[in-house]
Amino acid sequence: MKSHLLKVVSASRRVEMVGFSPQKLIEILRKKCPPLKVHSIVLWSKDPENLITHKALQTILREYAQIFLHFTISGMGGTFLEPGIPSCEKSLRLLPAIVNFVGDPQRVRIRFDPIVHLRLPDGSEYTNIDHFIPVAKKLVSLNLTHISISWMEAYPKVVRRLKKYGIQPIPLSNHQWKEEAAWIFRKAEEIGINVLGCCVSGLPISRCIDGELLTALHPQRSQASLKKAKSQRVRCGCTESWDIGWYTPCPGCCLYCYANPVEPPRLIGTYPS
Repeated sequence: MKSHLLKVVSASRRVEMVGFSPQKLIEILRKKCPPLKVHSIVLWSKDPENLITHKALQTILREYAQIFLHFTISGMGGTFLEPGIPSCEKSLRLLPAIVNFVGDPQRVRIRFDPIVHLRLPDGSEYTNIDHFIPVAKKLVSLNLTHISISWMEAYPKVVRRLKKYGIQPIPLSNHQWKEEAAWIFRKAEEIGINVLGCCVSGLPISRCIDGELLTALHPQRSQASLKKAKSQRVRCGCTESWDIGWYTPCPGCCLYCYANPVEPPRLIGTYPS
């Protein structure tokens, strides 16, 4: 007899739902995702403050057996590269309450994503790599054990969007990339945190949605699907899930975004440091 595993629901790789569309997230969960049929809710957010302030969202999420959060902290929040996203400092301050809400530090994965190298409108070069160390140190202090990284992909639509604002990607040679990756892994080892590459050529394949991990962390050890997810990038090792978001315009306004950011009429936010 064929067994029917509970669904892993993803909300969402495609758009920021927790921060900008909490009511829509609530409606979809109510209509389509009854808790008895859901193994885990995997949330993706750059602005997860609603998890600790939005009472209606908290109420519905508490009906599910397990909440796992991918929390992106790139160090660029509040700058004109991510004008609609909280600053790095504010994001790090949220972490203790977020961990408390999901109930286990292993249910929070920080994404230092993407790492960028850009030439700004004034001609200066900018990278967010210097934010890696303070972010990693904060995670270790809260018993978070893993951080995911990736580098910005210079897709044509991203390059065109950046060009509108006088910003240019700076390509890294293979040698430069290897040196930077080695530096990240060396610093992570010194700090005591594990680094995972998300769809990064040259690094081991990893799983952001990991049925094995979700099974191990589940309160009843309920088995999640271990089948490989379909329709993901070649180097994606994720197990299958059902993503309930879509590519609607996102007010985070991240200028390098691969999806569908709202584009501000001009550069807004502080100068990146």
